[in-house]
Amino acid sequence: MLKWFIMLVGIAVIAVVFFIFSNKGAKAMAQGSVFPSQVEVAFGQSGTILEQQYGELVKANKKNFGLNFYYINADSRGKTMLVIIKTGTLETVIPQVTLINAAEDRGRKVGINNLLITAKLKEGGMQPHPVAHQYVLNLIQDLRKIGWRYYISEAKPRLKGKAALDYFTQDNIDPDYPLSFEQWMALPAPLTWELYADHTYLTLQVDRDVNHLDPAKPGAYFISLTFTPREETERLGVDEKDRDHWRDTWVKRNLAFRALRNIKEAKLRAQGVSIDTDYQDPPLPPPPAGQQNPVIPDALK
Repeated sequence: MLKWFIMLVGIAVIAVVFFIFSNKGAKAMAQGSVFPSQVEVAFGQSGTILEQQYGELVKANKKNFGLNFYYINADSRGKTMLVIIKTGTLETVIPQVTLINAAEDRGRKVGINNLLITAKLKEGGMQPHPVAHQYVLNLIQDLRKIGWRYYISEAKPRLKGKAALDYFTQDNIDPDYPLSFEQWMALPAPLTWELYADHTYLTLQVDRDVNHLDPAKPGAYFISLTFTPREETERLGVDEKDRDHWRDTWVKRNLAFRALRNIKEAKLRAQGVSIDTDYQDPPLPPPPAGQQNPVIPDALK
């Protein structure tokens, strides 16, 4: 929830004028086919606003049942862009982006609620594997500094570091675990990191060309990031008729998830594997008007 503090009328006027001219400049660049080096996308904003900001650079598909899709394809113009993703209070900056694919639920009118971004690794093209390895580790640490943290789904065991790698392998790597170069090369692609912040999930995937896996020669890498609000994920986890009131069944469903987690953790403990008891599941997102979040029972705390 962004809060705007207006200190003086004069400052407010200057801010409004600056905003107007900035938007005009962005739209003029877009309409003149001058590709902007920086693009901002905010969750909850209307796709129409994105079209107004970036003009003809935004390609819209509004023929799908219930959904609108908006694309900005920098790669088709031989360009990349710096993308700023606004999720509530966080701003996540992703460099070398080639494609933005934003979706909104037309019927619910909640604005953009799903975002897929693809990006180059460094300047793209063939890159030495050690360079790719370090680039991705740096990207992950940048995400951690912004506020993104490790997410483990509620039915899976709470593991970290090497224990998480041994159990999940490439499917959910602990972002605080520094993969060695040997591990990096040995893991099958795509390598996946699951993160969470600001009531939003982020899935980072790094794929690579299986025909160029010689560590002594360059490889080809592909990066994608998917941002999804917790509200949307929870809605899709229940039958369509229950989606507007998924909170009503959340406790029952998550008690079942916790039972599965407990069984898996008990088996791992018996094998001598350490469980990360400090791990906390993400909090529920704020409820919409007229609803309230369920009371969390002790069994889920």
